[in-house]
Amino acid sequence: MLGLYIHVPFCSAICNYCNFNRGLFDVDLKTRYVDALITEIANQAVRPPSIGNKSAISNQQSAIVGNDGRAAADTIYFGGGTPSLLEPEEIARIIAACEEAFEVAADHEITMEANPETVTEARLAAYRAAGVNRLSFGVQSFRDEELRRLSRLHNADRARVAVGEARAAGFDNVSVDLMMWLPQQSISEWLESVDAAIALRPEHL
Repeated sequence: MLGLYIHVPFCSAICNYCNFNRGLFDVDLKTRYVDALITEIANQAVRPPSIGNKSAISNQQSAIVGNDGRAAADTIYFGGGTPSLLEPEEIARIIAACEEAFEVAADHEITMEANPETVTEARLAAYRAAGVNRLSFGVQSFRDEELRRLSRLHNADRARVAVGEARAAGFDNVSVDLMMWLPQQSISEWLESVDAAIALRPEHL
């Protein structure tokens, strides 16, 4: 099955190590981007040749096609950038567009990357209600000195709180991202972050 990747190229600040397609958050641009993204998703729908685009079928022959001719997908992944800067209702609109354009499996996994400083328990509960069932927290380090060197906006305590808020909001599938071999980082400092992450008992690290 297909895995659908949705890129959200907005950030509250630009981390000094990042080479991904991203820019500073702008509300008006974000609104236009979401509308354009939904249009683009609709344009990617694969239909049977009799009712749709024959070239789209030939270009995606490796995709499993469901009963109604739509390409089947079992995962939707919101990456970035910082997807958690989108409003929950915007995430819900994008998910709905994916479900319209593709035959999304009933047991689908919908992941959203999130930065610890951008969420609250209420906001996370709204994302959960919108359809997100897996969170990937960009923690990167549990050492405040390293986080400052990376230009991250959160600190280690805020990362721990964010994971707790996710649990309280109903998420039972949480991933934590760490960066290793940072400049000036010793092995013992790296293991300090690993141990801190393990203590939070994420489903994926």
